[in-house]
Amino acid sequence: MSVEDALIRYYGGRPQYSGGKLYKIGDRIVQYSGGQLYRIGDDRIEFSGGKLYRVGGNLVRYSGDNIYTIGGIRI
Repeated sequence: MSVEDALIRYYGGRPQYSGGKLYKIGDRIVQYSGGQLYRIGDDRIEFSGGKLYRVGGNLVRYSGDNIYTIGGIRI
């Protein structure tokens, strides 16, 4: 599952795309910085070592290479 797919499941909204890039999840606008996800609505998206690390202050846990939970929500 890609990072975008995991974030869509986490936020639970309908994804909208513009120019092949994720533009909105529900009513939250997706922002990019340098081609990488930076912000969804008011939540900052952080990466570490090329992997999703934190979403709006919630830690991301992995099972192998797959995202397992974001905060306390199982993906």
